[in-house]
Amino acid sequence: MNSLSFTPKLLSLFCIFYSVYSYNVTDEDLLLKDLLTNYNKELRAGNDRDYPVNVSVSFHLFAIKEFVEASSKFTVNGLFRTLWKDDRLSWNPLEYKNITRIIISQHKIWIPDLVIVNPYKDVVGLGNKLVNIFLESDGSCSWTPIQSFEVICDADVTNYPFDKQYCMLKFHAYSFGEEWMNITIRNSKVILSNYEESGLWKIEDTTCFSQTTNRFLEINIGLHLQRRSIYYIVGLILPMVLVSTLQSFVFLLPNTVGERVGFSVTVLLASVVFLTIIQEKLPESSEPHISILGILLLGFIAEGALVTLCVILSTNIHQFEETKPVPNWLNVLLCFKTEKVGDMNSAEDVLKVASGEDLKEEALESCSWNYIARLFDRFCFFCSLSIYATQIIIYFAIVL
Repeated sequence: MNSLSFTPKLLSLFCIFYSVYSYNVTDEDLLLKDLLTNYNKELRAGNDRDYPVNVSVSFHLFAIKEFVEASSKFTVNGLFRTLWKDDRLSWNPLEYKNITRIIISQHKIWIPDLVIVNPYKDVVGLGNKLVNIFLESDGSCSWTPIQSFEVICDADVTNYPFDKQYCMLKFHAYSFGEEWMNITIRNSKVILSNYEESGLWKIEDTTCFSQTTNRFLEINIGLHLQRRSIYYIVGLILPMVLVSTLQSFVFLLPNTVGERVGFSVTVLLASVVFLTIIQEKLPESSEPHISILGILLLGFIAEGALVTLCVILSTNIHQFEETKPVPNWLNVLLCFKTEKVGDMNSAEDVLKVASGEDLKEEALESCSWNYIARLFDRFCFFCSLSIYATQIIIYFAIVL
């Protein structure tokens, strides 16, 4: 019996509580009409006009959409969490069925007018018609506009693809000066709790700060970015280095092969193609510096042209008729052999070597244009390979 008598009491108390603290759409509609009656959204928030309205801002980054260095286009997705208090929008919850929080369209009340001042295309303001404002009974407004921001970010491609970039999103409040509105940054860093990692860029550091520029309030969102260079090493630098150094091995091909010059020209054209690919990815600018990788590739092309000339010269040397005598200075410089010194067994041999008679005869017998061409090929092979290696070492020493 006690349990049966106790149940109706609980039900009655629940009904009383529900009737006092629940509300329907009519109650909320009445509250909105009362709040917006005689409300002028052209006037800034705050009853005391002697003091500026305090606006608190924090920025949440969701993703880096794209960064096109050639056109300086930088696009990110994120939202601003913006808080302020408008006393004109406060109410007593007890007079409205204990309603403590409602949602209202941003076009019906005053909002801070923040405009992007470094846009990539058109100047746009913060917010869109799909975003509403959460309104508390004490007049506190919470506005979280989410959108895609396209700004200009001039890339410094000196160390491309091992470069670091610093891009900023700049917002101005043109309608209100510092005497009418005060902007406070709640977090000095960009909030990355919902950030989706980029496959191309790594965020090293972030900055958020406000300042006054020509009496106008400015919000600056800065991102320190480092390029993830593994893709470029595997897909660009290594193929470029391998193709370029391959040109040195043309000197190891026998001169009887008639495609030595064609091989050199083909590799040279491949280097030109790599240079074209790099130029398409980089901005057409000489400031602050041009890419060191472009300079390296230009060096590869210059050396490739020199290698091609050396191949043509070597081919011409091979074509010299054997009846044409080798100049004496080449005999002395390239064909002078001293192997017989180790075979000297008598004083007579020593005197012959001292007089140079046997050495001259040996040089004249063994020295030929084919032999000189082979020596020239070996010399060019080691020199070109050394130059390529030196260029590569210098490049990585600078950029890393």
